[in-house]
Amino acid sequence: MNTLIKKISKNLAAALTENKIIEPTPLQLKIISKINSGADLIIESPDKTGKTTALVITTIHKLKAPFEDAARALIIVPSVEHAIEMENQFKLLSEGSNLRIHTAHEAGKIDKQNEDIYIGADVVIGTPKRIMEIYFRKNINITKVKLFAIDDTELVVKNLHQGYIHRLSDSLPKCQHLIFTNKYSERIEAMIEKFMVAPQLISEE
Repeated sequence: MNTLIKKISKNLAAALTENKIIEPTPLQLKIISKINSGADLIIESPDKTGKTTALVITTIHKLKAPFEDAARALIIVPSVEHAIEMENQFKLLSEGSNLRIHTAHEAGKIDKQNEDIYIGADVVIGTPKRIMEIYFRKNINITKVKLFAIDDTELVVKNLHQGYIHRLSDSLPKCQHLIFTNKYSERIEAMIEKFMVAPQLISEE
């Protein structure tokens, strides 16, 4: 894995080794360099093919260290459980970087989440509804976002959260967009066509 990422930091390389993430999956071989290049991508692949891990690794690689107060990566997930799992993976693999990883979801107290994000965040992971609630309270600054990703997009669409995604995307600056899904569909295409222009579709069985 370390040889796949150019100029990988010592901290990230050590974290990958410590967590036994050594050999990239076939999907990761296809997408990691493209994500690092800044391309807008739709990544279609089943569970257990390394989608989420690739997102976590490349985000840490891109951000490297804390910078100012506003979030630079905003990641939307479909559920509380998904947010907690991704936060745990980020914390494992970002050890030593001091990146500020915060979550926003319905299982936590919104006032605490507001405060954590407002004080300073590099990565914010959240469910669509809770992210919008915090955004409307003006406690998350998304004007500095460099990476906007949606994981398990098919579930975000199934939960009918397209409206939240559209409102968020309308407020984002020019940035990289990544869509991860088990199955690309017309409903996902209809949701993303408003904010993604000619993205590349990468599929892996």
